[in-house]
Amino acid sequence: MESKKDMYYTILSFPKGKIFLAKTDKGLSFANFMKSQKRFEEIAGYFKKRGIPLERKPRKFRVEENLFNQYFNGEKIDFRFLPLDFVYGTPFQRKVWLETRETPYGKTRSYKSIAQKLKQKGYRSVGQALARNPLLIIIPCHRVISLDGGLGGFSIGLPLKRHFLRLEKVKIRA
Repeated sequence: MESKKDMYYTILSFPKGKIFLAKTDKGLSFANFMKSQKRFEEIAGYFKKRGIPLERKPRKFRVEENLFNQYFNGEKIDFRFLPLDFVYGTPFQRKVWLETRETPYGKTRSYKSIAQKLKQKGYRSVGQALARNPLLIIIPCHRVISLDGGLGGFSIGLPLKRHFLRLEKVKIRA
């Protein structure tokens, strides 16, 4: 990670809450849901602790805002063209995130299938990497489910995972 890179952020509203987005000039670095002001303070503290100054610049996020609005209106959106700039993550986590990013809109994959694709013996490590996904929806970890069709986990709660899958018209078990 480079230190002292410029990091811009904005906060978008959506039907189920707010999304904090952060990016550098190289690409999107962070997309996470905020249920409270406390969550914003935690995120800002994360960047501050690493010496990455945050500057609020909503106009730098016009493309992302448009894409998220379309997504939440039920339109089939492919976020894969957006450039990314990871500011953390182990090499393995980044491989999992990039592989997960290839999961198409409206489709699901299992933790095990991602592990096999990455030639990883244990699929729990895939779930652990996805739990640290810095770019929710952009890296669609909500599309990764258990082999038996169960939802598995989701760092921001299973109700939101269900919501995103239903928005994409994915048939899921109740």
